[in-house]
Amino acid sequence: MKNININKSLLFFLVTIIVCSASGVFAAGAGSRASFTRGGWVGARYVAMGMTGVVTADDVYALYWNPAGLNELKGKNRLTADEVLEKARKGNPDDISENDLLNFSQDQAQDNVVHVAVSGAMLDVERNALFSGVAFNMLGGIAGIGLYNIMSLGIEERDETGALLGETHYTAGMINLSYARSLGVANFGATVKGLYERIADVNYIGGGVDMGVQVFVLPFVKVGFAVHDLGTGLIPAGDQEGIETRYDLASPMLRLGVAVISDAGLTFAISLSKKLEQDDYAFSGGVQYDLAKYISLYLGVNDSNFAAGITTRFLNTTLSYALTFDNVDNGVNNIVSLSLLF
Repeated sequence: MKNININKSLLFFLVTIIVCSASGVFAAGAGSRASFTRGGWVGARYVAMGMTGVVTADDVYALYWNPAGLNELKGKNRLTADEVLEKARKGNPDDISENDLLNFSQDQAQDNVVHVAVSGAMLDVERNALFSGVAFNMLGGIAGIGLYNIMSLGIEERDETGALLGETHYTAGMINLSYARSLGVANFGATVKGLYERIADVNYIGGGVDMGVQVFVLPFVKVGFAVHDLGTGLIPAGDQEGIETRYDLASPMLRLGVAVISDAGLTFAISLSKKLEQDDYAFSGGVQYDLAKYISLYLGVNDSNFAAGITTRFLNTTLSYALTFDNVDNGVNNIVSLSLLF
């Protein structure tokens, strides 16, 4: 009976995605509004792995990549079964807490957890991006709040002859309210987001929805799927001279990823992205190697652009760095992330 319920949940989710995505196709003519939500400059680890976060995101950064990954935070602040056994073999029973021993029981993975993170990106084409978020237990699942901002300052304005008129700027922001929980073997998540965009002196506001799922189809194979920008659109805030007041819809974006996780500390991930208003697909791939318990290395490629990074962990603190080549002019982008797990 449990498997039947799981299958019904998966079927309902996929039908919802198909219906909502189909509605986005009819809005494709409206253009690609709210494209700033899709840049991917969140979480150095996921950027370094070629932006495969749809399947690899398992912490507070899942607020951006795939809300279903938030549920993986349960039990993260405890030792794994292998680590408990290793400490026991080394004769260090005093280092094993009661919660670590309870980790053997799936029913005990409900301990309170709070994950706080911030991520900043210095992008080559005079852009900067900042993300901050917090995730916590709520109603049997994991809830989270995230803030994302991107800005470009000093943008040159020129007339039809190419003469410099001055400088303008671009800023945009997004607030995510997400919730995820497990339904059998699968984690499901949803995000409601509010949007703000300022182009020169014109302000826009809007909103939208993201939905996602992550599931281990085998003990070492994980699949993730997410649809972003369902019903997303922007409308001018107030009367703007020369600007039509209408809700300008964006087309949804689909992401599908697969990850293979080995006991040797290696994780391979690939993902495929599709913006419904475009004909092309974007391919991403990445690898994570746990060099030691406290150090991980990453290599990735996103739409033919190389990426690399490193993560260090100390107690409940994780610090990550990534660099990647920009797809605009092949310059170097730098991303730094810091997170605390309680």
